[in-house]
Amino acid sequence: MTPDALVLAPIGLAAVLVLSGIAKLRDRESTLSVVTELRLPGFLRRDYFAWALPVGEILLALLLFSPWSGVFSVAAVLSLALFVGYWGVIARALTFDPRPDCGCFGRIGDQSVSAKTLMRNSLLVVLGALTLWLALSGGTVISVIGGDPSALWWIVLSALLLVVAGLIVHRSNEASRPGAAAQASGAGDPGSEDDDFSRDPIPAALLQSEDGGIQTLRELASAKAQLLVAFNCVCKPSHVAAGKVAEWSERIPEVDVRILSTVPHKPLRRSIPTAEGVLYDHDSLAWRALGLTSSPSAVLLGADGYLAGGPVEGLEEMESFVEEIADVLREAAEQH
Repeated sequence: MTPDALVLAPIGLAAVLVLSGIAKLRDRESTLSVVTELRLPGFLRRDYFAWALPVGEILLALLLFSPWSGVFSVAAVLSLALFVGYWGVIARALTFDPRPDCGCFGRIGDQSVSAKTLMRNSLLVVLGALTLWLALSGGTVISVIGGDPSALWWIVLSALLLVVAGLIVHRSNEASRPGAAAQASGAGDPGSEDDDFSRDPIPAALLQSEDGGIQTLRELASAKAQLLVAFNCVCKPSHVAAGKVAEWSERIPEVDVRILSTVPHKPLRRSIPTAEGVLYDHDSLAWRALGLTSSPSAVLLGADGYLAGGPVEGLEEMESFVEEIADVLREAAEQH
């Protein structure tokens, strides 16, 4: 006899599939960039793949709630195969040098390719195996819930615990931003009482320009504050962010606006030919040192050797960040 708690496995998988599918449908260009970043077969870099994969995930989630054991069994097998495939892709990507670090899997949460990513995928494979166990025993989600109404409490309380856990670990963009870019020009004492946030020194990391020159983050900002527009993939939002650099440079001329990319210069130039003055971040050293977690992001380096603002994530937050910097600089100019 199989335990009723097994019903949580297909429900959990269905939730992951729906969330992933919806996110991919909202940004299909990002889904296509995964093919390049993770060196998948080139024939997958087609519009049909960007549409078929998320739609397939959502349909598979619906099939996991089928009342017919045969259909449920097929859905269980397909789910396990899908997540084993995802596991294999990530395990292979861990051997790449430099290792890909792309936030394009639906752009949800931390999608960096790391041991943690593999662990997450391993847990999804376990859920897939438990779902198949339930299917092989002849059960379905509907039969378990219908046969034992008390099993519904497992689902309700588990969902409640997931919501509570999400609220506990959630970190908003505002919380991650150290301040209002008040030190964008590098003026002032970073330890003064006027600062409403604690500023950290610019971390140590090396960047490479397109002409082969090497400089540290602090050297980069030594003469003028720097707004780094950072991305680690060539997805649609990265294209848009790269196209905004010239506009943002005009809006805040007191600050150099530069692109920071973990994608090497040549493949980046092929994908985003309009990207100029790109600083290559080998092995994502600067990316990690600056605390970046999503692509695209922005962070402001002060000319005084300290971080002046950010990181902020997403195009809307980046637009607001630039406006904030412009307002601060304008106020500072009016006071002088």
